[in-house]
Amino acid sequence: MADTPLPIYLPYPRFLLKMEISQTAKLLYSLLLDRSTLSQKNKWQDDEGRIYIIYPIAEIAEILDKGSTTIKGALNELDMAGLLERERGGFSAPNRLYVKVPRVPQVQFSDQLMAGNPTLIEPENRPTDGQKTDLMMVGKPSPNQTTINNLTESQTKGVSGEPPAPYGRYQNIFLSQTEYDELQAEYPDRLERFIEEMSRYLAANGKSYQNYAAALRIWAGNDKKKAPKKGIPDYSCKEGESL
Repeated sequence: MADTPLPIYLPYPRFLLKMEISQTAKLLYSLLLDRSTLSQKNKWQDDEGRIYIIYPIAEIAEILDKGSTTIKGALNELDMAGLLERERGGFSAPNRLYVKVPRVPQVQFSDQLMAGNPTLIEPENRPTDGQKTDLMMVGKPSPNQTTINNLTESQTKGVSGEPPAPYGRYQNIFLSQTEYDELQAEYPDRLERFIEEMSRYLAANGKSYQNYAAALRIWAGNDKKKAPKKGIPDYSCKEGESL
């Protein structure tokens, strides 16, 4: 009904729908974002004006009904995806969590859900890290149309501050030389396969990543989980097949 009161809810940004992170990490980000609004009201900010939160892992695990190990893994995912920054506290002091909010335009859904063109959010200073960004591309652009001109400032500079170069069959994975060298050292026998697989995936789905180096590391982690254990024959088969 028009006057039905809504239950208490968590903010769930739409850009999370397109991100290649686990559902637990997405739910955790919503929880941390909700806690950040409380820090804003209480003026919990550091010397640079950045809002931070203090949230013990045990408390998060209890709220989300997950184990501490699962929560730690989700925190690492958010960290690698550029959505969270953690700062260790001093002796006997709790750690600080800085939730990052990328500036993205609204997602354009079908005419049945939203009429007209989506409103773009103009570039401005992010309240969480003070860095200026360009408009971030979301949704599903035409395959093979991702170029360096479409990337955000964090993508065009990367952690090392170097300009990226396109990789993969469809030239849609962008890495600086430093990032590529580090990945090559970590995955000397698998990096090229990861790049080609991800390039085909992004081209087919029209997606892009905030940080391609971090995305490749998550890709590598998923690949390791799927790999059969050494010494144990792989008797798996597809639906409709038999051994």
